Amino acid sequence: MPTDPYWNHNTRYHPWILEQVPAHARTALDIGCGDGLLARKLATHCDAVLGVDVDDAVLATAPAAANVHLELADFRDLDDTFDMVTAVATLHHVPLHEGLAALRHLVAPGGTLAIVGLWKMHPLTDFHYLPLLPAIHGMDWWHRRSRGGPAAVVRDAQESLAQIRAATTELLPGARVRRRLMWRYTLVWRRPRQLG
Repeated sequence: MPTDPYWNHNTRYHPWILEQVPAHARTALDIGCGDGLLARKLATHCDAVLGVDVDDAVLATAPAAANVHLELADFRDLDDTFDMVTAVATLHHVPLHEGLAALRHLVAPGGTLAIVGLWKMHPLTDFHYLPLLPAIHGMDWWHRRSRGGPAAVVRDAQESLAQIRAATTELLPGARVRRRLMWRYTLVWRRPRQLG
């Protein structure tokens, strides 16, 4: 969004996330919400948004917003369900299978899970990504004056994209995983309204 206070490799995918919000969505959960930027955007689509993060210092920088509640919490400890669940640059901070299983249980029947994640790149398996580097650097240069964001904890991804796809197939049948620019992948999963 042009009115964003900053741009980075994660905020670039906020428009994609907002496109995934189901028309019927009333509740949303943003995992790893940081300063609440995405949570505030989700509040334009949903009646109530909960943002959770484990970094209280970053949460303290978040401005108040209508219909948005931010709290210090680990998403793996939550037991409610939501019509829309988002996780941006967060899943690689926890064990993959444990994180995906927790995310699956947070999505209400008929709800949507949208993830923007990072994978561990390797020159032998990700060589076809190399020609995209000039485009990535060009976008970084174009946005150089607006780059920024909260000073969140950074962690390198441990799993390859193949490992992420395999775990997704096992735990989120029917999910779609796509490799994207900015060293990111997107995952979208719509939980069936009725199982079985």
